[in-house]
Amino acid sequence: MNEEKKLEEIKKEDSKKKPIFFIVLVVLCVFGGFFGYFMASQEEKLDVFMGFFRDNTQILSIFFSMLLIITGLVFSISFIIRFKSVKKIWANVEERDDNWDIIERKLSSLATFINFAIINLFFLYGCSVYNIRGNLRRLDDGIRILNILYDVFFVATILFMFVYNFVFFYMQKKIVDFEKIMNPEKKGSLYDFGFGKKWYEGFDEAERKQVGIASYKAFVIVSKTCIGMIAVLIFLGMIADITIIPLLCVCALWAVQVIAFGIESKRVIGKFL
Repeated sequence: MNEEKKLEEIKKEDSKKKPIFFIVLVVLCVFGGFFGYFMASQEEKLDVFMGFFRDNTQILSIFFSMLLIITGLVFSISFIIRFKSVKKIWANVEERDDNWDIIERKLSSLATFINFAIINLFFLYGCSVYNIRGNLRRLDDGIRILNILYDVFFVATILFMFVYNFVFFYMQKKIVDFEKIMNPEKKGSLYDFGFGKKWYEGFDEAERKQVGIASYKAFVIVSKTCIGMIAVLIFLGMIADITIIPLLCVCALWAVQVIAFGIESKRVIGKFL
């Protein structure tokens, strides 16, 4: 196909999609205007809502500490149950080959499950220790029982944070070790800081293709999520005192993702040239 025909094909494709694209843009602009007006009209209610979180950080810290302890325990028990079910399927030697794909999918789900548990752990820990300086300053003139509870849960949060970090790391290691038993060609130890690179080197062509497709789809999803979060934070920043730090963090993460994807894409292209 020569260049002129290709350009004509591009124009036809654009002409089909262009009207829908601009209609969506107009709808989003109208929606943004109405949403901004609505948020501005609810300024007093929003101030009350934000004020609750600002003025009750001790109570919120205790609440999130309890959530950290409970959810960490739930994740741990759930992992044990699910991992035992995988081992039970693997123990059936006669049907092992038929169940191979099922085991692989279950291990992949377990890996995602544990990664989500780790994210949840760090989020709840951050919420639990939020405003430590302010909370400690109010210990003298606060409600005595609340102060005692805050002290207890503050120490418990730190201890459980360390415990669950080791527990979740151990769970990840169990998954990696199981994968290495199933696929002897896979190499790498979780104790090695270069584990990711060594683990990827053990992938065959099909696995690398799967990783590439999954990575690209994840890149698109995260990019769209960042755009949505930025829009929400811009609206909130217009009417609430949230500072520019949340917006800066989202933009920084998005920039890192885009730059890293671009650099790695160039490296991959260079290997095939």
